Amino acid sequence: MRTCYRLAAALIFSLMCGGALAAMAAQSWRIDETHTSIGFKIDATGFPTTRGHFKHYAGRIAIDLDRPARSSTSFTVESASVDVGSQSYTDFVKSTALLNVAKFPTLSFASTQVEKLDPRTARVTGNLTMLGVTKPIALTVNVEPDPSAQESAQESAKQSAKQSAKRRLVAFSATGTIRRSDFGMIFGLPLIDDAIEITVKTRALTDE
Repeated sequence: MRTCYRLAAALIFSLMCGGALAAMAAQSWRIDETHTSIGFKIDATGFPTTRGHFKHYAGRIAIDLDRPARSSTSFTVESASVDVGSQSYTDFVKSTALLNVAKFPTLSFASTQVEKLDPRTARVTGNLTMLGVTKPIALTVNVEPDPSAQESAQESAKQSAKQSAKRRLVAFSATGTIRRSDFGMIFGLPLIDDAIEITVKTRALTDE
């Protein structure tokens, strides 16, 4: 029900080509996994909001800063890496009632369109495959001020042009909502909400 880190950043990156990223040359970017989180939440009648995240993923990012529409991303998430805080509840989420991880070990996303909305916001549309069903989803991505990024920029300003070009950092957040029933996940409806909110926060770095 969510989307993975590299994938998020990939989407995120794709969309942000231009504006805040216009000054960045087209380079190879990598996800800073120590500053990345990808989570989801879902409500249920009479119960607290359930929040969870996925811990294992893989993905790729292709960025065209001059032509954002040509940017793309794809990723896979290991469904068995889900964690909702309680071992017993996590095991239930992995069961046939919800993620059915034994039969569907991965979730995957592949972008189909990147649309720049303003200098710091973009929409990434793509296909999410979950429980063997593929449906289009959209994520809104925002470039966020990041203290570490600002510190890095200030430090770079003190270095030579060659040194400062070695590495750049940018922070992103991505949000979106999917309907689990679209993917055949109908357990507990309507007591357990159909809507699942996805939130991804990440930083990406150029390689030195």
